[in-house]
Amino acid sequence: MSRNLNASIPGAPNFSYGEFIKSATALRHGINNVPTEDQWKKIESLAKHILQPIRNRFGRLRITSGFRSVELCIKIGSSATSNHARAEAADIEPYDPSITLVEIVKWIYTNLEFRTIILEYAPDGWVHVDYRKGGNLKRLKLKDDNNNYTDVTIEELERLYG
Repeated sequence: MSRNLNASIPGAPNFSYGEFIKSATALRHGINNVPTEDQWKKIESLAKHILQPIRNRFGRLRITSGFRSVELCIKIGSSATSNHARAEAADIEPYDPSITLVEIVKWIYTNLEFRTIILEYAPDGWVHVDYRKGGNLKRLKLKDDNNNYTDVTIEELERLYG
C-alpha cells in the first residue's frame, strides 16, 4: 500500500511520510527510495515511539536522513545493512539553535526505549537514533571526525560535553 507523502503519520502528527524518504542524492541519481509496506510500518513505529516524544519535548526537528534504500545507502557510502535501510533509524537535529545535541541525547537516553543513539560529529553534527520493536538495547555511541565509533556511557558523555 502506498502512502500519501504529505499525510501525517498516525501517532506522530508532527511528521509526514515524505520527510522520511526525502533524498537529493536519490533524486539526482534516479534511485527508487520508496519503502515496502513492512518498512512503512517500521517508519510509523519509529516516528510514534521516538521522534514524536522528542518533538513534544524539544519542538520542531529536522530529519536529515530517514529511510534509505539499499541502493541509496551504497551510493552515499553507507552500509547495505544500515538501520536506515531497515527503516528503523533517523538522523535528526533541532531547528532551535539554543537546543544542544547533547541535551537531546541525554533526554532520549533517560526517557525513551531505543536501540542505539549515536552522537555524530559532536557537538555540531546530528543525532542518529534507531528503534526496533522488541529489540532496544540502549546503546550510546560517539562518532568522530575520522568516522570512528566509540561506545560510551551517559556519564562519559556528560563528562565530555556537559
